[in-house]
Amino acid sequence: MKNVCIVGYGAIGPVHAKALSEVDKATFYAVCDIDESRIKTCKEKYDVISYVDYATMLEDSNIDAVHICTPHYLHYEMVKQALEKGKGVICEKPLAMKSDEFEAMLKLPNIDKVAVVFQNRLNACVEKIKSILADGTYGDIKGIRGLVTWCRSEEYYNSADWRGKWATEGGGVLINQTIHTLDLMGYFAGGFKLLKANMTNFSLDDIIEVEDTFTACLRMQNDAKAIFFATNAYSSNSFPDIEIVCEKGTLHYTDGKLLIGDEIVCKDTLATGKKSYWGKGHARLFHNYYSENKYFNIYDAENTMKTVYAMYESAKNSGKEIYVK
Repeated sequence: MKNVCIVGYGAIGPVHAKALSEVDKATFYAVCDIDESRIKTCKEKYDVISYVDYATMLEDSNIDAVHICTPHYLHYEMVKQALEKGKGVICEKPLAMKSDEFEAMLKLPNIDKVAVVFQNRLNACVEKIKSILADGTYGDIKGIRGLVTWCRSEEYYNSADWRGKWATEGGGVLINQTIHTLDLMGYFAGGFKLLKANMTNFSLDDIIEVEDTFTACLRMQNDAKAIFFATNAYSSNSFPDIEIVCEKGTLHYTDGKLLIGDEIVCKDTLATGKKSYWGKGHARLFHNYYSENKYFNIYDAENTMKTVYAMYESAKNSGKEIYVK
């Protein structure tokens, strides 16, 4: 049984706590957060010990693994320090906020032991799509489209001072909300190699520094064309929509379902509440990590992260063509 500390009990920390309750070989042992009101909320629900200092927490020999659920700008250093102390690490997206941090992360000892929280790869429909594409029934992928229309309000960005700033979030709708959809596109089609991108702020330009809308044209490793559109400027949160055009048919992943033509061939198990479109993969990801030593590591996430950095580079340079290195 592994004792786990959740580091950061803001938006996603409680999701990790609930998911851990469904895992056999891990125990939610401790919470670490600089906000004592969040610690109080956590301790009222779970029987855990608490820390306000990350370095002090890492000295606790009873803690086997940490879940990094903190703001983006803290991820690199927290992962580095946890590895130095011999802790297991599960890190929320993005693994690193900036390209240079990611390159430095790749060189860390034991970095391949870090599990990346791309939990949507474990959705039932995603696994079904991977199986269908692998067996070659529909031939090669010719094109793939990703569409996300969500809403993030002024209230959302004002809820935490790190949100909406280049220095602490590293971007907006792309790196925070819709990185999962971009990741699935690359996961299905073998990764990205070339792109042109643009970004803008349609709805919150007096509230946030970063983009609320991102568009890109990309080429996959097999030269298939890809289109990506994401916005936080919509009126509500719709399910992400991915269309995969193959030589002999089209796969459509939307509304938590996989359709081929008019036939529903798979349905996801969805989360409950306002953010059901998140899916429900965290518990399975944690089970795989703690019970089966199976997880997505930094190399599994490398193309996705480098594509995100390349997309920002392109968008900041008037849509310049960028190769994903």
